This record gives sequence, structure tokens and C-alpha cells, in this order.
Amino acid sequence: MDDKLKIFYELYDRRRSIREYSEDPIEEIVLHRLLEILRRAQSAANCQPWHFIVIKSDDPVREEFNSVFYKESFKSAPVVIAALADPSNSWTRKEDNKNYAWVDVTIALTEMIGAATAEGLGACWIAAVDTDKVKSILGYADGLELVGLITLGYPSEELKRINKERKPLRDIVTYGRTSGIEGEACGKAGPRDEKE
Repeated sequence: MDDKLKIFYELYDRRRSIREYSEDPIEEIVLHRLLEILRRAQSAANCQPWHFIVIKSDDPVREEFNSVFYKESFKSAPVVIAALADPSNSWTRKEDNKNYAWVDVTIALTEMIGAATAEGLGACWIAAVDTDKVKSILGYADGLELVGLITLGYPSEELKRINKERKPLRDIVTYGRTSGIEGEACGKAGPRDEKE
């Protein structure tokens, strides 16, 4: 593996959800680069069915907005991004009428979180929020749907690989035709298989 590939894979090796942040602000140029990643992300049929609301720590609405967090440490994140999907402006698969707005927003956020890790930032995707309260505070239009909140900031501890339980590849990947795949309840990951 060449050095560029190694750097890329090491980035994802140390990427994890960060819930504790230092007091260091995110530089405007760094935030701009991350927002550009959101803007340039791929989407089905290039519909770009999204809107992102940036809430900085010094934003007048931030004190009220912090009330949506169930975890106290999220309130110290220098930046929060509310990611909104616009199902009325997205591609829909004809065969089953599946709307791809949430998928497209998820792609954009995932790419941005990877870039944030490369910048030395930590991020956490937060779904456990009262969506009505978020909408009431931020005032976005009906029809837009909150996919999640992303907290961003410099982590209080160094970003490094932490072994977590993960299902082995043999449990999540099949090749060719298959039958009998069954879902598993969340939280039932088996012991991490370091060989995979």
C-alpha cells in the first residue's frame, strides 16, 4: 500500500464519535472547507436535496438550542450542524417509490465527518433529539426533515484507534446470490475479530 492510501485508511481507523470537546474554536477556513465537502457531495440524480444549518457557539440562538441535547458535553461543541433532508426535491426509485433524500444527506454528512477527522476535528452524529423542538428553535420550513445534528470540535483527547466490538465480515458480507439473511437486533454485535 502506498503512503497516500495508508494515510487515507489510517484516517478511518481513528475516526470515531467524539462527545467531549476542547475549548479551541474551529478556524473559519477549516469550517469553510467542511461546508464545501457538504456542497460537493454526491446525490442521486444530483438533486442535492438538503439544507444545512450551522449553529456556532456564539450564535444568539445557541443557548436556547443547547436545550435539545440530552448529553451535557454536546453543549460545548464549537459548531453544531443541523442536517435537513428535502424529500420534495429528491430522486425517487420508481420500482418501490423509495425517496433518497435521507440517503443523500447521509452521504454528504459521512463525507464531511471523514474530512473533519482529517482536519483533526471530532464529530458526533446525534439522532436522539426532539425534532419538533429543533424545528421550533431553528424555524426551518415545513417539508424539511431533520436527519440529525452533527457536533464538531477539537476533541479533548487525541483521535486514535479504539477497538470496539464489530461484527466479523463473514456475518455482514456475502458474495453472489444468497438466501436466508436475517436481520439482527441492534446491540448484538459479536466479539471483534481482529483478523478481519
